[in-house]
Amino acid sequence: MLRSYRIAFRVCYFVTLVTGTAAARLAADFRELGRAGPLAVVLQLPVIMCWAVVRAISCAGFAGCCALAPRLSQASRA
Repeated sequence: MLRSYRIAFRVCYFVTLVTGTAAARLAADFRELGRAGPLAVVLQLPVIMCWAVVRAISCAGFAGCCALAPRLSQASRA
């Protein structure tokens, strides 16, 4: 049981890192496109939609890590 928790935690942690990095890059692109002048809104819409999806996945991965961390610490003490 402990092994499956560790694997699940590592997967959640990896998902959080990868999607968090992607969300940060998309946020930087969003800010950069804000300087594009009158076309800024049209150019920013696809970026913000992608960011929202990636951010939701990142938050779900983080929630998984938070849920699994207490179980791993309790199992390692036993």
